[in-house]
Amino acid sequence: IRTTQRENIHLEINKNGFIPSSVPQFKTLENQKIQIPKIILLPSPKEEIVVTGTSTPKFYWETPVKTAVISENQIEKKGAVSLADSLEIATGVRVEDNCQNCNFTQVRINGMEGKYCQILFDGLPMVSSLAGVYGLEQIPANRISRLEVVKGGGSALYGGNAVAGVVNVITKEPEISQTSISLTGESISGSLNSNLTINTDYVSRDEKIKASFFSDYQRREPVFYNDDDYSDIGEITHLSVGSNVIHNLDQIGAKLLLNFSYIFEDRRGGNKLDLPEHFADIAESARTNRMDAGLSWEQKLGDKSLLRFNNSVSNTKRKSYYGGGQNPNAYGNTKNPVVYSNLTYSNYSINHHTLLAGISFRSDKIKDIAPAYNRTIDSTYTELGILVQDDMELFNDTVGILLGIRGDKHSEVENIIFSPRVSLLYNGIPDLTFRGTFSTGFRAPQVFDEDFHITMIGGEGHLIVNNTNLHEERSHSFTVGIDYGKQKKDRLLRISINGFYNKLNDVFTMREIAPLPNARVFERFNSEGGAKVYGMEFELGFKKNRRFEFLTGWTFQKSRLDLPEPDFGSKEIFRSPDIYGFARLDFNLNATTDCFVEMNYTGSMYAPHYAGYIANDVLEKTKSFTVINVNASKKIQLLANNSITISAAVNNIFDNYQEDLDKGPYRDAGYIYGPRFPRVFRIGIKYDF
Repeated sequence: IRTTQRENIHLEINKNGFIPSSVPQFKTLENQKIQIPKIILLPSPKEEIVVTGTSTPKFYWETPVKTAVISENQIEKKGAVSLADSLEIATGVRVEDNCQNCNFTQVRINGMEGKYCQILFDGLPMVSSLAGVYGLEQIPANRISRLEVVKGGGSALYGGNAVAGVVNVITKEPEISQTSISLTGESISGSLNSNLTINTDYVSRDEKIKASFFSDYQRREPVFYNDDDYSDIGEITHLSVGSNVIHNLDQIGAKLLLNFSYIFEDRRGGNKLDLPEHFADIAESARTNRMDAGLSWEQKLGDKSLLRFNNSVSNTKRKSYYGGGQNPNAYGNTKNPVVYSNLTYSNYSINHHTLLAGISFRSDKIKDIAPAYNRTIDSTYTELGILVQDDMELFNDTVGILLGIRGDKHSEVENIIFSPRVSLLYNGIPDLTFRGTFSTGFRAPQVFDEDFHITMIGGEGHLIVNNTNLHEERSHSFTVGIDYGKQKKDRLLRISINGFYNKLNDVFTMREIAPLPNARVFERFNSEGGAKVYGMEFELGFKKNRRFEFLTGWTFQKSRLDLPEPDFGSKEIFRSPDIYGFARLDFNLNATTDCFVEMNYTGSMYAPHYAGYIANDVLEKTKSFTVINVNASKKIQLLANNSITISAAVNNIFDNYQEDLDKGPYRDAGYIYGPRFPRVFRIGIKYDF
């Protein structure tokens, strides 16, 4: 800019969600040209905006529902390739590998299985049971702007299966026009893994049109960790492409959002991977084609009220093989179209009340054929839900009360299921926030992701069927906690302590029933008893601008059945350790060099180990394990908007991997509990322009 007179100038920048920044006062001369220095605003964690807990944007310190946030910056520094990698950096969240052949993964929230967790995309429940089998690894990290995790029953907002909590994948919205190309190479026990991503963002000059285009290609070679010629980590070929388009229609106060994505994945594990599956002694494979498309319209009504309509479709097709002994009939075919529509009216204010109302409909059609196991599923599940919510702010906004209730009519449940929720917030004491929530959840008697994954045990399939009298499972959960956050300029100290209690009634339990000629069959039924998951979480974090951040989070819990499960007579919930946690240190050596050190600890747990490689079924108590990861990156500025970032990492430095993996064609592929990967060496290069 050019001045017109002598003057003193002082610049101060304030923006919601960021730490204020300023430029020291300086004097100018008449007709002097001034170059304004570049000002970087640092995000303020105390003023972070979250949406998942209330379905409306709120600052973290004023939302009654505690929400954990995993930022894009954390995902990038970890070197995450997929959603599964990204979720490994949140307190109370574990991602585990459940199959030695094909590496079926699931996320656990506070010890509860993946089938109790609802995965959302921008608030929409589009991840079906079939898509969830391998979905955590199929969703590329380059699509993710941030992740929000809400623990406890979430059915009051999001319907069925949100019993343990909700993971909301919030996709990227472009801010500037830019293209990024990234190439990463990994070595896992001598096997190679390569990943290529291309992201292009476009923002028009008037910012009315924003568009992003992404693509991701991954090739992972199989890993034979215990040298028995049977893969311990399967091979993957993955391709995903997609785009998001936003059109701001400011003249009518509206916004149009369009999205499209396509995923192809070919994964396989077992032996004789160079031959067709029915020539192998053991093979698990899945060739997946998935298409997602969505349209959303947001219309402002008055100053704050917002009417939003969403309509999304997803179609997943999968050709699979789960078999042993060179079985020519173990091929399967599955089709799963899903349609979801919802209409919400939010931010309508009356005095101290902010109201939200919504209606949603979801149709989930599944046709699955597995001839080798005489299984044919041809079902359509529908769910109609109506939601109302009142967000009250009282006593000069120091007290918040969130009341919500949802009614769902699921096609597999005779009556309407009502899911209420009450959350309380008190922040009348400086730097302290108190929260408490009572919430409910349910799971309808349908097929789940583990039903579509047939684990191979002793050369036979492990098949799950529902009891004909199976009815819904209900939950009641309580959470209470206190957050302390002291921010002084660019320094932030944060301490959080939370207790949780989740009671399950009519809990789904497994028991082995009469086998098929080539499969052990397990029946899912409602136990006469229930289950309890309870414990506490502790977090401690310190951050100094962008130069230094330390965060540690630990979960101490108990996961118990009221009555012993029928196969081993145990009251323990399997694969649920009593203690687990992490510590992470993120620091910059200088303005262009970042370093990242991470430690993850998982305590011992009980895991079923079925006969085949071993003589008899055994309930094992596993060893605890600690994984340490390090990562460093260097950014090299080329031109004003061009840069190259070089990174290197070693994950699981001490190769702390499961030592008692089964071997050979009669192994129990489901007996895998350790870290997802052994030692991994990674190098990467990223070009932004």
